[in-house]
Amino acid sequence: MKILKLFFILSVLPFIAVAGDGECDMKKAKKAVSKCVACHSVNKGGPTILGPNLFAVVGRESAAVESFPYSPALMDYKKTWTEAELHKFLENPMKVVPGTMMAFRGLRKVEDRNLVICFLKENK
Repeated sequence: MKILKLFFILSVLPFIAVAGDGECDMKKAKKAVSKCVACHSVNKGGPTILGPNLFAVVGRESAAVESFPYSPALMDYKKTWTEAELHKFLENPMKVVPGTMMAFRGLRKVEDRNLVICFLKENK
């Protein structure tokens, strides 16, 4: 039972908010998301670049931007981009969705993933 509790604690640890009061440090978040904007727009109505627009992505179904030609692997993924799902994907996209065209090694640091997700949640 103790092992099960420890496993639970360790599994939710990466999803704990970056700031203690739950607020998003947008200055840090904008810096963290700068790694994404080389390939993705983040503005409402922004263009498809190498990847789909990420505006209001939190809560959206995967492969949902109609104007973007997703890989068959991502089309078959069929997930909702929740915070937890984004954490997994952003850590190592090619491991989570083998065959994805997103040639990005991922954000290894939990804080970086938290900041990107923080930005994406606020950017709606």
